[in-house]
Amino acid sequence: MAKYQAPAGAIIKGRTVTLEPEPSQAAQWRRDDGARRFACNWAVAQIKASFDAGEATGEYDNTVWSAWALQKRWNQVKEQATEITDPETGEVTGSWWRACSKCAYENGVADAVTALKNWHASKTGKRQGPKVGFPRFRRKGKDPVRCTYGAGSVTVRVEGPRTVFLPGVGRVRTAENIRDLWRHVRRGTGRVLAATIREKSGRWSVSLRLEIAAPRRPELRADTVGVDVGIGNNLLIVMRPDGTVAEKVPNPRALRTSLAVLRHAHRALSRKQEGSSRWRKADRKLGRVYAHTANIRSDAIHKATTRLAKTHGTVVIEDLCITGHMRGLRHHRKAWKDAAAGEMRRQFTYKAEWYGCELQLADRWYPSSKTCSAVGCGHVNTALTMKDRTWTCPACGTEHDRDENAGTNLANLPASQAEAQSDGKTGIARHDVTKRVNHLRKVAA
Repeated sequence: MAKYQAPAGAIIKGRTVTLEPEPSQAAQWRRDDGARRFACNWAVAQIKASFDAGEATGEYDNTVWSAWALQKRWNQVKEQATEITDPETGEVTGSWWRACSKCAYENGVADAVTALKNWHASKTGKRQGPKVGFPRFRRKGKDPVRCTYGAGSVTVRVEGPRTVFLPGVGRVRTAENIRDLWRHVRRGTGRVLAATIREKSGRWSVSLRLEIAAPRRPELRADTVGVDVGIGNNLLIVMRPDGTVAEKVPNPRALRTSLAVLRHAHRALSRKQEGSSRWRKADRKLGRVYAHTANIRSDAIHKATTRLAKTHGTVVIEDLCITGHMRGLRHHRKAWKDAAAGEMRRQFTYKAEWYGCELQLADRWYPSSKTCSAVGCGHVNTALTMKDRTWTCPACGTEHDRDENAGTNLANLPASQAEAQSDGKTGIARHDVTKRVNHLRKVAA
């Protein structure tokens, strides 16, 4: 199925909002989640049966690769699959599938087919990252509680600055103000495409997927800045080509500041018997600490990336190998987690397109920290290590701050002689720094 594309002048935007549901509403969402999981397990059983029969007879049922075909099959058997049988008399008293939203079953079948396609793509080498296993059955308590309702359904809508309307439960109060979304809906410049309900650590939230009018782009800006990701006191170091500091974003160190509370919560959970009421209470408390940590980090990254995309014409960042850095020095691993460089790059990519900023990626092997940024020098200090936060260029004697030097080199990269010679084309990166060409790849114009 083709991915939905927003029409001209509109963008697809997501917004996660914490909810304050009534107990009856939360109970309905749990029923829908159970229905989603039931349909997913049914679809996984169909997939396994198809593969088992194919191995035995050599004839595979290709309909299991289509969510639409499996959904059609589910509609034919759902009455029998969801019958309620009295355990004492054996009498069939009816089916429970009508008590849940039809979207729940569509989610479950689609999840199973997506898992099958991900497994196949991973096995054939078309999917990057860790290997994905064959689809497995979902287990209650292990599978996250969630359910997505309707694409463009009129039963999913924003009805006020603190109210959303969801299928099966009606109006639900939000814990935060969503007046900006409500105004878009009232003006006709936005509509809700889908809503995903989630429960995590005892708190409910809804992720709204909206199609809204594209934000107004600022006036054209011609400046260029280089952004270096820091793992110390600064989260981002923004430098101009002349070596002056444009901005330094403080690092909230969300994980570092929460370690003591996390250890205490983990110890408290380990002392409880798994599955007991006190264990569940301790588990929710631990989840809230992790959620608080993630929210602090997310807030800092969103504010920084939005501000940079709005105020600069060209932003140059590094194409970092985060997994490689995570396998590096042990005392730097938590710092790289706090930096969340991968999430920063993802946000920069789509926000640059929104606000008319050009985002460029420096080649992964470009030695931004090791290269002297002094005019006319360009010496590469191959002896520089991660623990060296400042260094003196042995060629020209200029003293450098490691992060500021990297940001300056990134800012100068688009106008470098190597870029002019390569004509903006991407080539093979060489590990030999004396033969390296500084390639740039445009991510968003």
